[in-house]
Amino acid sequence: MPAREIAVLTTGRQDWGILHSTCVAIREHPDLRLRLLVGGMHLSARHGRTVESIEADGFPPDARLAWLGEDADPPADVQAAAALAAIGEDLRTASPDAIVLAGDRFETAAAAVAATVARTPIVHLHGGEQTLGSFDDALRHAITKMSHLHLVSHPEHQARVIAMGEDPASVHVVGAPGLDAAARTDLPTRADLAQSLGIALEPPLVIVTVHPATLDADPAAAAHAVVRAIDAVPATYVITLPNADPGAEDVRSALLAAAEVRGRVAVDALGERSYWGLLRVVDAMLGNSSSGIVEAPAVDLPAVDVGDRQAGRRHEANVLHAPVDPSGIAAALRGALEPATRATVADGHPVLADGRAGARVADIIAAWQPARPPRKPPIAIGPTGPLA
Repeated sequence: MPAREIAVLTTGRQDWGILHSTCVAIREHPDLRLRLLVGGMHLSARHGRTVESIEADGFPPDARLAWLGEDADPPADVQAAAALAAIGEDLRTASPDAIVLAGDRFETAAAAVAATVARTPIVHLHGGEQTLGSFDDALRHAITKMSHLHLVSHPEHQARVIAMGEDPASVHVVGAPGLDAAARTDLPTRADLAQSLGIALEPPLVIVTVHPATLDADPAAAAHAVVRAIDAVPATYVITLPNADPGAEDVRSALLAAAEVRGRVAVDALGERSYWGLLRVVDAMLGNSSSGIVEAPAVDLPAVDVGDRQAGRRHEANVLHAPVDPSGIAAALRGALEPATRATVADGHPVLADGRAGARVADIIAAWQPARPPRKPPIAIGPTGPLA
């Protein structure tokens, strides 16, 4: 049989790290052909024009799908509508054999709608997880219901996807593909990072990532509390700015103001190589990003998770929870910076962080033979849920 064309959509720094190893494995698989769709924040100078990092990784985009301008980001619904139209047009024109979507953002949900209407089979990564403090939770589960092949990161998430009525034969535990980057041999050193960031990376070194908590009354409250906490804990801080979500302007302003203090720097995006290089040398992570839950355990990095944006999400021993309160956040950060904490975290190293999740994804896709148009089998329901 000829190689099947698999489209992979990446819309920003939040998913390229997840998708990189999968794209490598698809490109190298003899039975698959990669079609890389790069859109949204990747093409925006405001968000670091991270398409350049993708190209530096050796992946020239097959399609560039722009739905953000160079000024302030449009409202989320406007972005989602533009993304749906751009992705839908590409799917109609290129007609790939399947599309791979990662995660839970609103433009990813729009892509799932576009693929459903185009009758393109959908492969979904990281379904079955929970983040009760943001509308991403609802979007993730909606994408699951539109998808046909589910590649999840943990058996708990597999059980949740099956409980949602998905065919158990379509749900596979592959681990978190984003963790494969921890095994890369081309990551920059501390000296390289200090030169590119323009700041001495003196210990203790903390990376800060705060996004709007979109279901909170004040989506930026966590950012303001984090800023006050870092004022109370002396350290070198590398601050990454938020994605294009509702409330991002207030978060961005607070973090930019915080970065004006000596010993701190703010960046729109680091790129996957620099980000993972930084994770290898920092002493702690602070904020409310999924990175503290997903990526940080791969390098045994303590992560202070602020507020309930990630509430309900399964996590490893590296996560220290803190309320949206400056003194509580500062106390948790001091605890994360204790040498004994790092030793405890190392004892809970993820079993599936073996550098081969992307290869597992490609192998499962290659063995998968979805119907065209794609159909889902009916699922029998028993008194306690779906019947296997």
